[in-house]
Amino acid sequence: MTTKTAHIVAHSHWDREWYLSFEKHRMLLVKLMEDLIETFEKDPEFKSFHLDGQFIVLEDYLEIMPHRANQVRKLIEQGKLIVGPWYILQDEFLVSSEANARNLLIGIQASEQMGGYAKIGYFPDSFGNMGQAPQLISQAGIEVAVYGRGVKPVGFNNEIQSGNEHTSKYSEMYWESPDGTRVLAILFANWYNNGMEIPVESEKAKAYWAEKLAAAEEFASSSELLFMNGCDHQPLQKDLTQALKTASKIMPDVAFRHSSFPEYIQALQKAKPQSLDVIRGELRSQWTDGWITLVNTASARVYIKQQNVKSQTLLEKVAEPLAVMASLSTGIYPRHELLYAWKTLLKNHPHDSICGCSVDEVHREMMTRFAKSQEVAEAISVQSARTIAESVDTSGFDADCTLPFVVFNTSGHRRSNVITTRMDVERRYFDHQPPHEKYQEFKREYEAFDPNDWIALNAEGKQVEAVITPVGPTFGYDLPDNRFRQPYWAYQVDVELHVQNIPGFGYHTYALVPQSAFSDAAANESITPELVAGEQGMENDYLRIKIAGDGSFTMLDKVNGRNYTGLGIYEDTGDIGNEYMYRQPDQEAPLTTQGLPAQIKLVHHTPLKAVYEIVHHWKLPTSADELLDEEIRSMVPFRNRKSRRLDETREVSIRTELSLEKMGRSVGIKSYINNTVQDHRIRMLFQTGLEASHVTVDSIYELAKRPIQPEAEWRNPSNAQHQNAFVSISNGREGLTIANKGLNEYEVLASQNTIAVTLLRGVRELGDWGVFATPEAQCLGQHILEMELISHDFDVIESDAYVQAYQFPIPWTVQQTGVHGGTLPAVHEFLQWEGDHLAFSALKRGEENDDMLFRVFNVSSETTSLKVTPSFEAKEVYESTIVEEQGEAIKAADDGSYVVNVGPAKIQTIGIQPTTSLV
Repeated sequence: MTTKTAHIVAHSHWDREWYLSFEKHRMLLVKLMEDLIETFEKDPEFKSFHLDGQFIVLEDYLEIMPHRANQVRKLIEQGKLIVGPWYILQDEFLVSSEANARNLLIGIQASEQMGGYAKIGYFPDSFGNMGQAPQLISQAGIEVAVYGRGVKPVGFNNEIQSGNEHTSKYSEMYWESPDGTRVLAILFANWYNNGMEIPVESEKAKAYWAEKLAAAEEFASSSELLFMNGCDHQPLQKDLTQALKTASKIMPDVAFRHSSFPEYIQALQKAKPQSLDVIRGELRSQWTDGWITLVNTASARVYIKQQNVKSQTLLEKVAEPLAVMASLSTGIYPRHELLYAWKTLLKNHPHDSICGCSVDEVHREMMTRFAKSQEVAEAISVQSARTIAESVDTSGFDADCTLPFVVFNTSGHRRSNVITTRMDVERRYFDHQPPHEKYQEFKREYEAFDPNDWIALNAEGKQVEAVITPVGPTFGYDLPDNRFRQPYWAYQVDVELHVQNIPGFGYHTYALVPQSAFSDAAANESITPELVAGEQGMENDYLRIKIAGDGSFTMLDKVNGRNYTGLGIYEDTGDIGNEYMYRQPDQEAPLTTQGLPAQIKLVHHTPLKAVYEIVHHWKLPTSADELLDEEIRSMVPFRNRKSRRLDETREVSIRTELSLEKMGRSVGIKSYINNTVQDHRIRMLFQTGLEASHVTVDSIYELAKRPIQPEAEWRNPSNAQHQNAFVSISNGREGLTIANKGLNEYEVLASQNTIAVTLLRGVRELGDWGVFATPEAQCLGQHILEMELISHDFDVIESDAYVQAYQFPIPWTVQQTGVHGGTLPAVHEFLQWEGDHLAFSALKRGEENDDMLFRVFNVSSETTSLKVTPSFEAKEVYESTIVEEQGEAIKAADDGSYVVNVGPAKIQTIGIQPTTSLV
């Protein structure tokens, strides 16, 4: 009689690129899949294989072996090949909320097209797990999560370490999201290799299973035991059937079953394990000693993170909303083009890719993928904006002398900013005259051009404050739909304009006009007070900035009276760690720019914006000493390294731009770092002086509250953590929020609750299980880093400062057009919505229907309401999910709006069926 069941799940954890390039790993994948298909054919007792929870491995394989598609589909339909639900296995914290959702949606739909998917939230090797994962997968009908990290410490080379009082006593537990969604969670307590390479020979099998069974039973809540037969890029164990027969003979009290995750989970649920622990929210290994969290992948190859933010923001916060707006006029939506862009971007989101912890060849290829996805998003954005602008009625402007342009806001929230856009004053298309002669003629004719002769008007014909700067003749071209390309010379100007209160999904129309033509009709705005205040200072109605001789600055919030000092200091330390973990040399004191004289000058000053330039010429150690090479070659653990930085120094030039806008309660920070040294980390320090026990951090579909002081078990001197769009601190009365563009690592230092944001980290090795040199991970050369320092009352939620922080990386879209009639008004909002403490996530058309999908999430712990009012006629409005399923219908109110309650921390999707169908 058997007393327990050993569920053996054959698998191979497939990092599609890591210590080898993608194509080299793919050749190994082809071999694995060919062996697998052959084994299924020859061994009828080889029941199933788990394809690592990600669909992309099938795409990668079938791109090389397309003739296998029908065989693969049949294996999936038979339940032998277990695929999905993800498209790729992402790093959850280093990509956007929406990217996590699209990864699941695309993976499920692709898997269904090939025969079905496993309803398992599979997170085998994510470097920490998002707190909203239970809610995310639950919306996809998935009630079970499987994960490897975040609770117990897992070291390099898959080494499991002991847990502590905060970890679940069982490998099975419940995992609860901030909204209260709860799923069954299964931890790889002995990692996802605890059943690999099972012996066939009896004596070896006895020793093997004695050890493995004991280890599994130590954590199991029932007699259903899970063994993962595989590991990273593990070749197929072709004799698994024989190995399990041997095991059954030597241990008749154990039922050894070649199982699958669906079978194991069904058996586990039938066993009804009692008294399972409940873990809640983010799993960041916060209850470990802090040395193997892998958190410093957030600062490895920062240029990768920056490009990711740029690409995914263009795609989800610009291209998709604009495409939706345009589709309401044209009936055309570029669904396939957007899917291609998303899949190309998602190929950069696996944990070893986006984390920057692979060999150099991997990250070079990533930059090409980013560019491809971004170029598609840009093309869709430009075409959509042009289409809409051509439909806007601009006939209210004078056709003889005005130059209309449309300013789009796609951030989902009302927005005001000082923007700069480039305009064509006149175009001259190429003809029989040689281009160089036409250029010189054009240039001569515009030598007397005076920008002061021009003004900007809004759609009501009122003058708006603008600064116009000549650029000169510039080459351009049109690509008409019905004729050959049309090159031209354009005389261009830059227009700096203060745009106000533009709706979240809408636009305002403006125009440049000769001042003489409207001198009587146009009413001037009130004159803006001087933004430059004394020597090395800036001031508006909200803030007063004073720059010290060392380039640091103070900021007085004139609204609440809070004065912040010691802001903007740079810090540099050595780093003898690797791409995964930061390690400062023993007894090393940080270097800072405090007291280092800086060159400070005013470089931009208009009524709308002031910019100071601060230049440091900083002498920093050139690198670590030669001992580090020897320690890496001999694989000395990074925690035990004794290397130090050299005494020899080299100049690192840092140019910082501080900017203040006319109506801004924030300071723009742009750092240009020419990195000439190695093995180090540069951060910017913000001494807040605010008394607080926690910070609020943008995480995945939530604003996570994290304690400033680490848990008692923490031993790592560094307590760096992940952030997405921002980190914020508040004492309840005043607050400071630091928004960023692709700077995913912060730390709160004990002194004055100083927030340190990592700008650059350079290391010379990959780390983990081997010796892999990564010279490009030193990040030498020019880097441009951007942040926005936002001052506010209360905390980031109550003040709505989170809205401004989310808007920071989203570019404005501006489209010049002509004077013409149109079906759209000069000022318009396509979709109006209201709701306290809600953040916009997505506006798109459905993947499998023409419905419009609008998604927000509640950043607070209180129930709020969402009111949606379309500008177009809707056939039906309903609640939906991450995977775009149609739910309960929402009734229209008398004013044409639709209202739904949104619970605490809930991810809310609304489906809207326009009465007009797409073409």
